[in-house]
Parts: sequence; structure tokens; C-alpha cells
Amino acid sequence: MGRPQVIRSRSRWLYALFVAGAVGLSGRLVYLQVVAAPHLSALAQQQHTHDVNLASVRGEIVDRNGRELAVSVDAASIYAQPSDYTMKPEAIAERLAPVLNQPLDQVRQEVAGSHWHWIVRQQEESIGHAVRAMKIPGIGVVRESKRLYPKGTLGATLLGFVGADNQGLAGIEHDFDKVLLGKARKLEVQVDAHGREILREGGSPLRSIQTDGARVVLTLDETIQHIAQRELAASLERLQAKRGAVLVMNPENGDILAYALMPTYDPNQYKGLAWESIKNWVANDVYEPGSTMKVFTIASALDAGRITPATRFDCPPTYSLAGHTISDHEAPAGIRHLSPEDILQVSSNVGALQVGLRMPDTVHRDHLVRFGFGSVTGSGIHGESKGLLSPIPWPAVRQGSISFGYGISVTPLQILAAASAIADDGRRHVPRLIDRVDAPDGHLLQAFPPATPSQVVSPQVARTVRQMLQSVVERGTGTAARVPGYNVAGKTGTANKSQGGGYSSNVIASFLGFVPAEKPKLVILALIDSPQNAHFAASTAAPLFQAVAGETLRYLGVPPTVPTTVEKPPDAPR
Repeated sequence: MGRPQVIRSRSRWLYALFVAGAVGLSGRLVYLQVVAAPHLSALAQQQHTHDVNLASVRGEIVDRNGRELAVSVDAASIYAQPSDYTMKPEAIAERLAPVLNQPLDQVRQEVAGSHWHWIVRQQEESIGHAVRAMKIPGIGVVRESKRLYPKGTLGATLLGFVGADNQGLAGIEHDFDKVLLGKARKLEVQVDAHGREILREGGSPLRSIQTDGARVVLTLDETIQHIAQRELAASLERLQAKRGAVLVMNPENGDILAYALMPTYDPNQYKGLAWESIKNWVANDVYEPGSTMKVFTIASALDAGRITPATRFDCPPTYSLAGHTISDHEAPAGIRHLSPEDILQVSSNVGALQVGLRMPDTVHRDHLVRFGFGSVTGSGIHGESKGLLSPIPWPAVRQGSISFGYGISVTPLQILAAASAIADDGRRHVPRLIDRVDAPDGHLLQAFPPATPSQVVSPQVARTVRQMLQSVVERGTGTAARVPGYNVAGKTGTANKSQGGGYSSNVIASFLGFVPAEKPKLVILALIDSPQNAHFAASTAAPLFQAVAGETLRYLGVPPTVPTTVEKPPDAPR
């Protein structure tokens, strides 16, 4: 083959290869720009952006009258873009520290680094304005949402609190987190392969979308809650007690009107608190109730037909049962012949155990189960305890001790719910804390109507026991619980606290009361744990009940049920 032919042949091959390459390259371009374009665009977006979660705008928590207990407000969060620094980090820290009200060493650490990051979050808006005014390159401000509890400690244990990203960490904030939270808000940060921001929108690489969460409406009444917390705090200080609680319920529907626990905390400043300071112990912790259990012992025996209001019991100062000695505090010498009303009025352990032993253990336990002991109340509180009610058979000494409030463990919330059955003619109500959940636009998302009450004892038995409990307040151990203008029914309870298999000298003092006694509008449990300046419930919990009940009745406008005597001034006409 001659040289010209060789050249022509090679040219044809080179041309063919060029055409084939051009066709292949065109096909690849079509594939990349048309077929694979969405996928490649998503990969590029992932490589050049990253999202930073912002605190969402949580819905409100309000009381039964719409008064705000937890709200979301605007706050300023400060961030750093080190790639934009034109000053040394040390100089930036020196300028920022006074404005942020934080130690210089801490701010030095916060402004250091090479990538986008937060310096501080959810600060007062005034701080954000001050940082913006400084115009420090690489330091920016974004508006976030911050949870605020405008009433401070009011209802804190029940409300709970949220974390930095507005996630519920305790209480209702935790239990209703999904409905309160709303949709997530994000900051989209544009970066190059080295982590440097390459996109600016209005001077900021950030954009966000804001969406509100739902509103949770409680059964609490802010005013009654305030009364309960104020009086409880005063009592704990006076008595130098470890802790205490006041629970107020509407016995007609189970609505919890006040849920006061002390010591309490400010959910605006929750960091560093121990769990003991924030836990909902009136639903989670159990105690032996002592003499308040006599109410349910006598109601059970009456309902079972084992005693009548006229039944008499021979009650010596001490009573021997299966090798154990049970005694009555400050009982006079000799044998007293006590009716069920007398047993409640003088709070006789000896009488109560004899009432309990009139019932077969199966009947006794069945009635206590009906009152709700040994099971959760149904309130929906996270981690609620069911208490301890031992299975049958009961030895006589156990049944006797349960009859006057030992050998059985209850929660304060449990005994409050049980008391609603005495207050509402034998109908036990489930404690109700949540009324409803409303959408951001105001329409109803979910209602929480009162549960159907269960009939525990007959209406006549409940009324009879209420009448008996009036004598406790009128002339028995509960005289300090009297409320001028109203008949009050109630029972004191003073129980030594269990400790190491025995009992300590510290007590839990309580008063469980109903007012007005004829047709109660309120059931109130006042409880004092380990009072030091007094001992018995008659001088600790009963006065606390009186203070809360009196002011609450006036606030609610409940008409007086008995006339009050007002002395005229000496110079007034007679």
C-alpha cells in the first residue's frame, strides 16, 4: 500500500473515532443534563448546604379561663461565620462578652473554630439588637422562638419545661410535645467544599419558615393555683417542713383546679436542678395515709351492711391483735363506747380496726379497689404510681392496720380521687387536668371530656359519712379547718414515715376536706411532709386547708351555707 493510501486510511479511522467520541459525549451530556439532572442537583445541594434546626414556635398552655401559663416569644440567637472574620477572634470576643453578659474566656471559646456555629441561643431581643448594631463581620443574629413561663413558678411541676430546641423535657410540655411543637423551623447554610459560606440572602445565609403549634387548655384556675401555692409556701416556712402539697378538685366532674407542690422551681431557669426538685411526686410517690383512710374504712363497712351509724364499739386505750399492740393517742383511761361517727371524730385507731375486721377481707379489699386504691387514677400523668394494696388473704393484723391507714400505700392524687366519691354521693371521678387542645386557628383538635364516674358506695352512705365528718371539724380533731359561713366536712391524718423497715419520728400530716359539706363544690387535700415546728395534722394541715378553702370559696362566689355572727361596735345602735 502506497503512502497516500495509508494516509487516507488513517484519516478515515481518525474521523470515525472523532464521530464516535462526539456521539458518546453528546449522549453523556444528554444523560447528565436531562436524565440524571434531578439526582445530581440533589447531591450538589447536599454538598453545598446544611440545615440547622431552629426552635419551633410552640403553642400556648393556658388555664381554664385562657390565661397564659406557657407561651413562645421572640428571642435572638447569635451565630458565627468564621470565614467572614476580618478581626482576630480574641478581639471579637472582647467586644461581644460585655454585650452577651458572659465571661470573656467562655466567649473566646464560642467564637473560635472554622465552621458556622452558634455562639449563644435564645437571648433577650435587646441583646440581638445590640449585636446587630456592632456590625462585626462574621457575627450574625437570627430571630428564634423562646419558651417563656410568664407566671414563673406557678404550676411549674405540672407544666414542666423545654430544652434549647423547644423539645418538651418534663410535665405537660413533654406529654403533649407533639401537639405543642408545631412544624420544625430550619436555617439553610450555604457552604463550599471547604465549609465557607458562598450564598448570601439579604446579608445572611439563613432562611426559615415559622409555623405555630396547637394550644393546650388545662382545667387549672390560675387564681386558685396562686392561692394554693401562696398558702402552702407560708405553711412550709412556718412549720419548717420538707415539702408539701395542696390539691383542689371540683367533685362534680373531677376537674383539678389547683395542683400546688412545694418546694417548686422556675421553669424559665431549670438548668442544674436535681430530679427531686422537679418531679411530680404527688402522682409518682406513695405514702401511708394514716387516719384519712378511716373515712374509706367506715364508708366500706356501711355500704357492705356490716355496721350501721348506731353500731357501738368497745374501745380501750390499747388493743392487742395477733401479738401487736394498737393504741389511741391521748385516750382516757377506761373503755369508750364509740359509734362510727365518734371513731372519726376522735380518730380512734382501736375503733377503726374493729370496723375493718367486721368485713371479710375480700369485701374490704373490693371496696378499697372501687375507691381506686391499688391502681392509677386515670389522670394521664406520666409515671403515675398505682400505690400498694396487698392481695388477699389478709392476716387480721394487716387488715386491722389497713383500716387505720398503715400497711397500705397511696399517692396524694389517689386519695383525692377517692374522696370525690364521698363528696359526690358515692360517685368517684377521674382527676381531669386537660380540658382540650385547640389548633392554631382556634378550632377544636381534641376534647378531653370528664370520664363517666363510677358508683363506689350508695348515695345514702356517702351522705351519712359526710355528716359524720362534719363532727370532726365542729368538735373533733379538725376544728382548725373551720371556714366561717360554711359547713366543712373532713378528716385529719398523721402518719409516721416509714424508714428502714420501721418508722421514723417524722410524719406526713394531711387534711382531706369537703366544702360546703351539704353539697361540696371543692375537695381539698392539704399535705405537709415532715413538719418540724408542730406534729399533728390538727395544727399543720388543717389550718392550711382552712386558708385555701376560705379564699377559694370567696373567689368562686359560692354562697355561704350557714349564717355568720358579726359583732357590732360598742357605739352602734342595738
